[in-house]
Amino acid sequence: MIEISNLFFNYQNKEVLKIKNLKLDTSKISILMGANGSGKSTFLRILKFLEGDFSKNISYFGNFKLNNKQKREIYLLFPEPILLNRSVRANFLFTLKTYGIKEDIEERIKESLMCLNLDESLLSKYPNELSSGQSQKIAFAIALSVRAKYYLLDEPSAFLDKNTTLLFKKAILKMHENLNTGFLIASHDKHFLDFLAQKKLYLHSGEILEFENTNVFELENQGVKFCNFIDFSNCKKYKDFKKPPSKIAIDPYKISFFNSKNIPKNNYEFILEKCYIIALRSRKSDVFIRVSCMDKILEFALEKQEFLKFDLKLYEELSLYFYEDAICFLN
Repeated sequence: MIEISNLFFNYQNKEVLKIKNLKLDTSKISILMGANGSGKSTFLRILKFLEGDFSKNISYFGNFKLNNKQKREIYLLFPEPILLNRSVRANFLFTLKTYGIKEDIEERIKESLMCLNLDESLLSKYPNELSSGQSQKIAFAIALSVRAKYYLLDEPSAFLDKNTTLLFKKAILKMHENLNTGFLIASHDKHFLDFLAQKKLYLHSGEILEFENTNVFELENQGVKFCNFIDFSNCKKYKDFKKPPSKIAIDPYKISFFNSKNIPKNNYEFILEKCYIIALRSRKSDVFIRVSCMDKILEFALEKQEFLKFDLKLYEELSLYFYEDAICFLN
């Protein structure tokens, strides 16, 4: 587990990251999404000890202070391959030596090459003799040979064709299943991410939301106009802001619904009326229901068994409700 608290990072007088509390399960495949320039790469560099000193804000596997050996349990793969001007084999050997690995060298090299359908004849090649696709595969194969505890992958599919992307997916799943290796993958490639994701994170306005960006809305007059206007100014989280927040995010996993068949008995803090189902998408154990509420689009999640139980249909009218714990305010 990696635990982060009160991590703030500024660049050229601009606040890039402001993460109050976040836990990363290092046994899972997590994905990190966000717009260009949102700070995804910066966040990965911080986790790999390449940006600033955050030893008081980040604990790794229960430790705030790590020695070099412990730091090497975190491996960062950059978007573009970085290879030394020496043979591919020498690149493997250099990296394995740097990580203090002395045993099973040939086995590690051979296995990582096989994972990515790379021929062993490439071991004698130099970087200038490799195609861009081969360089990308070699860089990833070297990363896999280390068998790190947790991998940070920055846009791993950015320059890959479909076949190579599939190889990367399979290699990630194999490492995860066989060695219980965890991954945090920053990418814009939604198809690549959806296939792998066990946990989704979204970087928005410097904060990391533990869900996608579908349910992020601009605040006007301290609220949002759906079919009905909802005033959020009385929320404790709102009052905690020194400067009034400009946006609100609503966690789709904490939104409930009712229709004429299941009117709730309990009171609820916030309700959205006249929501119409416009799309349904299934992902692993959940179904995401996208609804239209006047000019706003939002989603909520149901477990597949719950979804089948209620037999929801396209264009059906629902009312949604949620509590303050579903809300995150953003600047």
